[in-house]
Amino acid sequence: MKSMEARLRAASHTLALLGFVGLLGLSIMISLDVLLRWLAGMPLQGVNDVSAVVMAVVISACIPANLAMKQNISVEVAGAMLGGGTKRALDTFASLVTLVFIVLMAWQFVPYTMNLHANGDRTWVLAWPVWPWWAVASAMIIFAAVVQFLVFVADFAALIRGDADRFDSGPEGRDPHL
Repeated sequence: MKSMEARLRAASHTLALLGFVGLLGLSIMISLDVLLRWLAGMPLQGVNDVSAVVMAVVISACIPANLAMKQNISVEVAGAMLGGGTKRALDTFASLVTLVFIVLMAWQFVPYTMNLHANGDRTWVLAWPVWPWWAVASAMIIFAAVVQFLVFVADFAALIRGDADRFDSGPEGRDPHL
């Protein structure tokens, strides 16, 4: 189980890195577009098209790493006040709710992508088909669901074992081993 977690974590980090590279490329392209508009009065054609399709991929690429590192926004007042067992139970419940949410997202991304393919939707200027980009985003959201499932299983196992350091280790309560 640990080796699978390590491989999923590494894949999540790689996807996030690729997402950030895509975001950097997009920001360079947008900056170049603004600069060309200002200096020469000639914008880059299709920047909005590229931005519209790349942004879905860039955002979905970062979600698995966020989930694997448990970097979700959380309010931990009740768990801190009520003690270790309650904190573990609340963290496990939050992990389950996150899993349900990510699965619901994946469940909606897939038919949306299929609908884009069936309709033959294309970008306005460059006339790129939109569905391949959303297929990549859908695959990353499905991967995020797998990652979150493993996070939930690990949280649930720690709850059953009463493993306090699963939830209390690392900065801000994150598990450095997941």
